[in-house]
Amino acid sequence: MRGLAGALTGVALVGALACGNDAPTGPPELRLGVDVCDGCGMAIAESRHAAAALADEDSGRRILKFDDIGCLARWEAGASESTVRVRWVHDRTTEAWIDAGAATFSRTPQLATPMGSGLAAFRIASDADALVTERGGESLSWNAILALARDGSLEQHTRSGQEVAR
Repeated sequence: MRGLAGALTGVALVGALACGNDAPTGPPELRLGVDVCDGCGMAIAESRHAAAALADEDSGRRILKFDDIGCLARWEAGASESTVRVRWVHDRTTEAWIDAGAATFSRTPQLATPMGSGLAAFRIASDADALVTERGGESLSWNAILALARDGSLEQHTRSGQEVAR
């Protein structure tokens, strides 16, 4: 009887430890003004420009947060030590988290973003196209943005000359 109780206690302990492993799986809750960008170190001030990634690193799985979609792209382009599992961006229209791989992006030089990338994400492709038609620029996929970051064409721009587009 004592052996059975010990075995059951061991199984319960292993189960409790496994359940206690709170590995992140979904997009983070942002604490605006508190969380800092894992790319540039600036405080994340606006959710609609923010992005996040779930990555496996030597230290385990973790969620990274970014103040600008461009920061995520530049980080991922240089993250040879990490395996990105999923990345999220905010839909500019609803500000809801969406999978970056399923989003359509506009790259609009006149759009003010925290680090000047001019990138905005949209769940609905026609919304991205409408912003491009209204303000200029181009519609892109996540893979196209990542390619720009890898070849150094996704540069940060200063806010001078940018117009805030709400």
